[in-house]
Amino acid sequence: MKKPDLLYLSDMPGGPEAGTLLVTLNSLPAHGGKDIVFTEGRLRVNIFAQRYQNTIYVYENRCPHAGTPLNMFGDRFMNIEKNHLLCRTHGALFDPETGKCTGGPCKGHYLRQVAVEIRNGAIYSL
Repeated sequence: MKKPDLLYLSDMPGGPEAGTLLVTLNSLPAHGGKDIVFTEGRLRVNIFAQRYQNTIYVYENRCPHAGTPLNMFGDRFMNIEKNHLLCRTHGALFDPETGKCTGGPCKGHYLRQVAVEIRNGAIYSL
């Protein structure tokens, strides 16, 4: 399966406009994950940021298999070994650097990476 194009949040119904502050780097918890939700009326855009090996990755918080969020509670997205993103619904494992599913029901599919810019200690939407 081909890796999907970058996701521009401003193109999504209910998504924030380009240049919106998503999260500051110092507000990421020690485990590095942060669930970020935007709502506008009944519209909802759910993304997450994850620090992995000193790099920040931002993905749509939606499993390509079931459409459910990866996290079932809080800001935890990594497996116990802290080497893969984990979909808690069906146990799918994703490479944190590429978003590619390496194990589980959506093997070979990808999470959608969000177009962001990191500057001045914060992550902004593009």
